[in-house]
Amino acid sequence: MKSYLFLRQLLLIFTIMLAVGCANSATPGTATAELLKKIENTLGQGQAVIVYHMTNMDRTTEQYADWSASLNEFSSAHADKYKVFSADIKFKTMLVKSNFGRNKEFTVFMKKDYPTYYYDGVIVEQAVYIAIDNKYSGKPLSGMDKAFLPKEINFSLK
Repeated sequence: MKSYLFLRQLLLIFTIMLAVGCANSATPGTATAELLKKIENTLGQGQAVIVYHMTNMDRTTEQYADWSASLNEFSSAHADKYKVFSADIKFKTMLVKSNFGRNKEFTVFMKKDYPTYYYDGVIVEQAVYIAIDNKYSGKPLSGMDKAFLPKEINFSLK
């Protein structure tokens, strides 16, 4: 019983941290040109970008809790290297024109002079973020990293 309560408290803390940690990320209502400009500026400064689209924003679901905890844990630990944005309609349209993003949930990882990666669905495994970070940091990829590395895609903001 104590373990269950501890897990619930931990989940609540992660959810709160996600809300605080993503407070500076773009919201779905952000003007499209503004989001693209923020992404381009971030990439130009040498930081990596994580752009996500999550439709299940019901904070009481296990899926949301797992997703938010995973994203928040990574983004908090790597705030100096990554900026997180919520995809807007323009970004999603550009992604669909590139034959990606047709599903409800996705995450796109971008960094200047590195491949762009597309994860189809909801990320609940830290290993996905770790694989991306190892790739974008220029570290040798382990077999585990290669197994969790999302699909490399040809995608441009232009």
